[in-house]
Amino acid sequence: MTKVIRHEVPIAIRALKTANIYEINNDTHILVDTGMSPASLEFLLGRGVDFSKIDLVVLTHLHVDHIGGAQAIREKYGIPIAMGRNDALRIRKIQEDKDGFGKFLSTQLAQNGTPGDIRSKIVDRHSVLDNMSLYHDIDLDRELHGGEKIGSDIEIIDNPGHSPGSISILIHGLNYLFTGDHLLPGITPNISFYDEESDMLGLYIESLKETLKINAKEIFPGHRDPFSYGNTRISEIINHHLERLKEILSVSGNWTNAFEVASHIRWSKGRTLDSMNLMEMNFAIGEAISHIRHLDAMGMMEKREISGVTSYRSAGKMLNSL
Repeated sequence: MTKVIRHEVPIAIRALKTANIYEINNDTHILVDTGMSPASLEFLLGRGVDFSKIDLVVLTHLHVDHIGGAQAIREKYGIPIAMGRNDALRIRKIQEDKDGFGKFLSTQLAQNGTPGDIRSKIVDRHSVLDNMSLYHDIDLDRELHGGEKIGSDIEIIDNPGHSPGSISILIHGLNYLFTGDHLLPGITPNISFYDEESDMLGLYIESLKETLKINAKEIFPGHRDPFSYGNTRISEIINHHLERLKEILSVSGNWTNAFEVASHIRWSKGRTLDSMNLMEMNFAIGEAISHIRHLDAMGMMEKREISGVTSYRSAGKMLNSL
C-alpha cells in the first residue's frame, strides 16, 4: 500500500516561506525534493525520517529551494540523486564554468534593457550565485528523460517550462501527481529564461496541456498544501498567461525592451517593479522576457536590436487564446 508523507520545511524566500518535501513509500521509497539548504537533513531527522529505507532522492527541478539538502543526504547515507536531464545539463555547466552563469545572466539582462546599477545588484544577489556551493558540490547520479518507471506504479513525467528539465512524479494506482513548481495553488509559477532564445512560456503552456490529460486526483505541489482541483488550476494559469500576454501587447505599441515592459505592467497584488526586492525584480524581468519571446514565436511581435539592446513592438495582431 502506498503511503505519502509531507514535510513542510522553512526556506529563506519571503514570498514562499516554506517548501514541501515528500516521502513516497510503496515497493520503492522515494524522497521528493530536499528544501533550500543542508539543514534540511537535520529537519527531516527531527521529523523521524528513516533514511535507511530511502532508495532514491528525486529532484523535481534545479531551483535552490528544492535541491538544497540533496548532497548532504547523499554524503551521509549514500542515497543516489535523480533529476531531469535538461536541468542536470545546466547544473553540470555551472560546475564546469564557475563564472559562466553570472556572465550569462548579466549579458541577458543588459540585452533586454536592464540598467547597469539594477543589473549588477540582481547578479550579485541572484539565488544561484548566493548558493553557488550547493550547485558546485551536488553529485547527480541519474538523469531522467520522462517515461521512466520507478517501482511498480511510479512514472516520471517530463514537463519543461518552469525550468528546462522540470519533472513531475505520477503514482498510477492512486493518480497522485507530485508537481514541484510546475503546478502550484494560489500562486503562478515563475517562467523565465535559461538560454538566449528558447520559448520557455511556450514549453510551459504545452506541458500544462499535457498535464490536463492526466486528470490527476490529487496534486502534491512544491509549495503550499496539496489540492484536488488540478485541471481547474491549469485552466486558471493558462488564462493568467493569456491576460499577461495581452497586457504586454497593449504596452508595446512602440519599440520597447523587456525591462521597460516589466516597468509598465502591473504585477500580482498591483505591485510595480520599483516596489520589489531584488529576487522579485529578477523574477519580473525574467517573466517579461519569457512572455515577449512567446509573442515573438507566435508572430505577434516585431524585433530589432538598437545599440546592443533587443527591442520589440506589437505586430498589430489579436491574441484570443493559447
